[in-house]
Amino acid sequence: MLTADDFVEFYAQVHQRRPFAWQRDLVDTVLRDNAWPDLVDVPTGMGKTSMLDVSVFVTAASAAKEGAGRVGRRRCLFVVDRRIVVDEATEHASTIAAALRRAEAQQRSGSLDDGGVAARVAAALRSLAPDAVSVPPLTVTRMRGGTTWAAEWLPRPDLPGIVISTVDQVGSRLLFRGYGISGRRRPIDAALVGTDALLLVDEAHLATALLDTAAALRERDRSALPVPGLQVVRLTATARREVSTDTGGGRRYPFDLEAHRDDVEAMRRLSATKRVFPLLSTPKTVAAVMAAAARRLASTGSPVNRSGWAPTVLVVCNTVDRARTVHSLIDKAVRTEPADVDLLIGRSRPADRDELVERIAGRFGLRRSPSERASILVATQTVEVGVNLDVDALVTESASWDALVQRLGRLNRLGRAGERIFDRSATALVVHDGEPDGPVYGAARDRTWEHLCRLVPAVSDLAAIDDTTAWLDMSPQAVRTVTASLPSDVAAPRPDVPVLQVPTLDAWVRTAPAPLGDTPVDVFLHGFGTGAAGVQVAWRDGLLIDDPLDDPFEDSTDTSTRAANLLLSAMPIRTAEQVEVPFVALRQWMAGFAVPPVADVESAPDIDVRPQQVRDDFQVLAWRDIASAGSASTAGDAATAGWVWISAAQLRPGDQIVVPSARGGLDRYGWCPTSLTRVSDRCEVAAFRSGRPLLRITTDLADRLGITGPDRVTLQDAINDLYRSSADDPASEAAEHLIQTLQATLTTADGAEAASTGRLPIGLTAAQIVAWLDTGPQMLALGDEDRAAVVGGFRSPTTVLWLLTGGRAADGDPGQDPPRVPGVEGDDDHVAGSSVSTTPVGLDQHGHAVGQRAAAIAAALRLPPDLARTIVDAARWHDVGKAEPRFQIMLHNGDSLTAALAAEPLAKSGMSTRDRTVWRLARQRSGLPPRARHEAWSAGLIREYLRQRAEPYPGDADLLIHLIASHHGHARPWLPLVQDNQPTTIEHHIDEQPVKVTSAQTVFLDHPARFARLNARYGRWGLALLETIVRCADTTISAEGS
Repeated sequence: MLTADDFVEFYAQVHQRRPFAWQRDLVDTVLRDNAWPDLVDVPTGMGKTSMLDVSVFVTAASAAKEGAGRVGRRRCLFVVDRRIVVDEATEHASTIAAALRRAEAQQRSGSLDDGGVAARVAAALRSLAPDAVSVPPLTVTRMRGGTTWAAEWLPRPDLPGIVISTVDQVGSRLLFRGYGISGRRRPIDAALVGTDALLLVDEAHLATALLDTAAALRERDRSALPVPGLQVVRLTATARREVSTDTGGGRRYPFDLEAHRDDVEAMRRLSATKRVFPLLSTPKTVAAVMAAAARRLASTGSPVNRSGWAPTVLVVCNTVDRARTVHSLIDKAVRTEPADVDLLIGRSRPADRDELVERIAGRFGLRRSPSERASILVATQTVEVGVNLDVDALVTESASWDALVQRLGRLNRLGRAGERIFDRSATALVVHDGEPDGPVYGAARDRTWEHLCRLVPAVSDLAAIDDTTAWLDMSPQAVRTVTASLPSDVAAPRPDVPVLQVPTLDAWVRTAPAPLGDTPVDVFLHGFGTGAAGVQVAWRDGLLIDDPLDDPFEDSTDTSTRAANLLLSAMPIRTAEQVEVPFVALRQWMAGFAVPPVADVESAPDIDVRPQQVRDDFQVLAWRDIASAGSASTAGDAATAGWVWISAAQLRPGDQIVVPSARGGLDRYGWCPTSLTRVSDRCEVAAFRSGRPLLRITTDLADRLGITGPDRVTLQDAINDLYRSSADDPASEAAEHLIQTLQATLTTADGAEAASTGRLPIGLTAAQIVAWLDTGPQMLALGDEDRAAVVGGFRSPTTVLWLLTGGRAADGDPGQDPPRVPGVEGDDDHVAGSSVSTTPVGLDQHGHAVGQRAAAIAAALRLPPDLARTIVDAARWHDVGKAEPRFQIMLHNGDSLTAALAAEPLAKSGMSTRDRTVWRLARQRSGLPPRARHEAWSAGLIREYLRQRAEPYPGDADLLIHLIASHHGHARPWLPLVQDNQPTTIEHHIDEQPVKVTSAQTVFLDHPARFARLNARYGRWGLALLETIVRCADTTISAEGS
């Protein structure tokens, strides 16, 4: 059994260094008291991200305990409002997960003392889901948005995992309104966030609205399940005495300085000198002053020590626009000087940012190497929290006290600046423009500046700063002393949050369909007076089709919704190609207005500017539930969700959108609304990163691969031959010839770019693509029915695009986009989605397998036997409605004779999972009504079965019916209305009892009342958890082919 004493060895095994005293003592406190503190107060530079290690260890150490009082939580949600921090925290979490996997491997091989403590931690985590042997002991996820592979971020509710995300993503999921995800997915995410979860909120003063809302939820909802609920822990480096209990109340875990006195490394960090000089400027000159200050601090006029270290300078600005301006000024000025200049903003695509972040880590990070070239990094607030920079000098715009302390945490972070540079101390210039109530921080910035000037006089002339100028020491030790004495007005004012009323909660749990006039959740996550939730934006080629007959003076580009859905279904948007943009800024951009400056934090209020038309408006694609979008006819007869074209007026907070690349809006640094340059499409890069590689075979492929000379002609000829071939034969000679041509072309030296080890224009290296081609990817033809030809009496889609897909990417990282689980979202948007499998599966076989999986999950969650039986029965019978005769015809490829002669009804057809045309034709031949839902028929059969039983059902009959009706996310509280003009009789044996109903019954008028009773009985998040058990049992079994 694990004890608190084992944490030191566990941490050392994972990170190759011992934990600090506060980390060790916190584990001991939590396990001893069987309770988490509400606030953990730790100085900057002392490793707050290690709360992930603490969480994992506590979960393992308490895994054997039963009931709602278990202190460990299966899921740890680390919430920040900085995009770069999401990436860095994910790396930290991935280090833990990798160490656990490595320890298990060492244990199996008998080395390293049977895997050490890490192996025992891994075993304890596995005991939480003992049958999930094929899943790693710990799953790590970056939660960004929902139309991507990251939508299904945890395949089942009994698995332990770490999620790194933002206030908007976690908060909206908690409130049953997950931004950017299907309404049918929302109950699952609400259950995973709202039960058996530890919510760590970094720099909690930035998320007080979320904390208030979470506290209100706990007061207004009670679960009867023996499962722990949501535990919230606030993390901060700037807690003031009078406000330490003002953001949630409860116990505070204070930082004990004395416990660290004997730790040399800890004291070096805590006492690291940081000389702060306040510098007064003007609104017109502040950017120039900051640029000049950075150049001065980066100057190598002073001696460089024998190790060859040149200064590193960090410049932090309050808005993206200011950062771009300062960067431009510095970049122009240092072109003749020995200095490197970079710009880092959080509003950029991970696919673009990773190379830059790697370069920045090499120049400004904790483990950088000596360099005789000075380095200057201009950045936004994105570097304030969790980013492991250690610079020699800092220039920052004035900000609120909390933000200022975080920025100072990047200066001389490890206390070793004196070892690098002779005759220099770590220096920080705080530049104030004198403008009252400025953007982002408002009056808090002014009050902070005033208090700072009381502590040390401000300077108005940069040239006047010398060794005799008064300065303020802001070492972490000194900061804590100063912070404790400051009034609350130096921090951003706590936003007012609406009173959360029970009727509002009851409305939010109604996810399918959502009520008309639905209460927005953003004000409950950020409070009044803050910006709306951001929008996730991706850019793609091929969405606009120019017609040469169009009037060149009109924007009459083809915006076919069906074609767009075809492309984006085959090539889904992934997190690596998305940028989060403030809602107001994006709406202004789409409408053709000048875009206001934006900050790089979620909680920043929108900046008001007078609307000014600077370009034409345009439309983008947005992910919508089709019924609410009013576009069912264009998205497919049976679709319930998909991509639709919207205008600026139709944009919503939290949307997932795709912008045609030709619209611009992005440059190499990130979001740039003034840019009209075509944006590079990063589809292939994101796909390779996720471990699900693909390559679009387009006419410009040679350009995208950087191929020149004779090889270019050879490749173009192979592409032309492919498009002249038949789409019915993806393994044709033309397809094979193209693959061979690609392999040969990318391994020759005729094209300098292709032959080099650097990245091709497409964003990948030639070596990556060649290695993938060796794993056997296959050609897939995408056909557009809008431009189909009539052949043999039915429409034959025209090939729009050939796609090379499948195989394996050697350097892919599936953890960046967790594995997609078929049937949860996306692939059951059409009527047959839950019936897809590579081989036919019988109805009884599938029900039995899902029942066993549900039993395993219920046992792992330690649910009472009577409740577990109801869950298992629901899982066994969830698909019995597929016995409907027309549904069986569809599963037999539209062949009524084969269906009639089948020995048993099918649950899975075995038809191709790729070709939706095959499914559409099978459905048309079967005569199924549009939008038919088999779960409605399943619930109808079970209702009749319960009515016919000689004895009352031994479990909760209400719950049984609901779990079956809701197993695809509907029936919360209504099932969709289906008009069946030719109803059939459905017959099936349930527990050897014959049951018969009509297919015309698809809506149960008593179900809303049943739904309300169950929410009251099990709790809103408790009921969602019970649904999640059945749904995840179904999807994981389906993914395994059963």
